[in-house]
Amino acid sequence: MFLRSPYFKQKMAKDYNSAKSNTSTSVKSDSEGGGKALDEFSASPGGDYNSTRSNTTSIKSGGGSTTGLKSTLAMMKSGFTLATVIVVIAAGADVYKMYDDHININLQDHITDADFNLTEDKNSIVGSIGFDIPKMGYFEKSTKFLIHLKILESDPVTEDDFLFTYVLGSGEKTYDKFELNDLDPITKDKIDKEEPLRIEYTVTMTVIYLGVELGPTTSELGTKVTTLQTS
Repeated sequence: MFLRSPYFKQKMAKDYNSAKSNTSTSVKSDSEGGGKALDEFSASPGGDYNSTRSNTTSIKSGGGSTTGLKSTLAMMKSGFTLATVIVVIAAGADVYKMYDDHININLQDHITDADFNLTEDKNSIVGSIGFDIPKMGYFEKSTKFLIHLKILESDPVTEDDFLFTYVLGSGEKTYDKFELNDLDPITKDKIDKEEPLRIEYTVTMTVIYLGVELGPTTSELGTKVTTLQTS
């Protein structure tokens, strides 16, 4: 039978107390260290949250500016659309009134008879014609006139076309740029014999609206024949 000595008991108690002390100190120290780490960990996310919140606020602020820009653009688009609609309606009413006036106005009554003369050397024929056409529609418009001249019984035919523009409703205007050169032999012979010449002219008119020729408004205002005395 093995008997433990008092020295062995004393040593065991001392070792036990030492282990208990070390254990308590280690656990407490780790616990305190763990608490400190927990505090540090908790502080860090808190800081990140505030930073994120600040960034979010910044983004929201930027979004407000974008929304304001979109609202401004939408208002501009609405204003432009409204202006376009008004212009289209006004133009439509003007065109309708223009066509109505074009039908009701006897344009031949507003064009004077052409007047022709021989030049001093009797080698050319010059002439003029007058216009006083009233306004058509509500807005100002121009017209293009095409005047075709031809000397009857000429051979080969002596003829030419002349173009000029006129603003409707601008009052009486005279076009004096008619000039027929290179007269044919038969016409020259008549001039030498002081025989009269018969000159035919045809007037065609086309309305010009906003710089565009309106084909449906093209109308022939008639053909007339005038006599030029050569004596």
